[in-house]
Amino acid sequence: MNLLAHDLLYGHNYIRMSKQLYLVAKFDLDDADNFAPIFAKHAKDSRAKVGCLFFYLIRDREDPSKFATMECWEDYSYFERHVADDEHEAFFKQIKPLFRKPPEVMEADLLMGME
Repeated sequence: MNLLAHDLLYGHNYIRMSKQLYLVAKFDLDDADNFAPIFAKHAKDSRAKVGCLFFYLIRDREDPSKFATMECWEDYSYFERHVADDEHEAFFKQIKPLFRKPPEVMEADLLMGME
């Protein structure tokens, strides 16, 4: 089920479609050394996509098997296109076997910036 269908099914409010989407995904990995270059390419490809405002990959200083992404999309529809395209599908097939557990994902709204 795509994200739009999920929202319709579970009654999420479509007002958020007009707002920027901030997303944080946390990854706990078995093979962190192989993950980093694969994800670095994906981050670069993602930043080139229409609607991507930023896309960062960070690594835990104390536990190098843990990574997180911080990304922002102009609105939810751009994020949906991102996760539905061929590049993302191929990328996810590469990294899924490296997961120790499923990623934790938080979709968020910005409350304060860097004033």
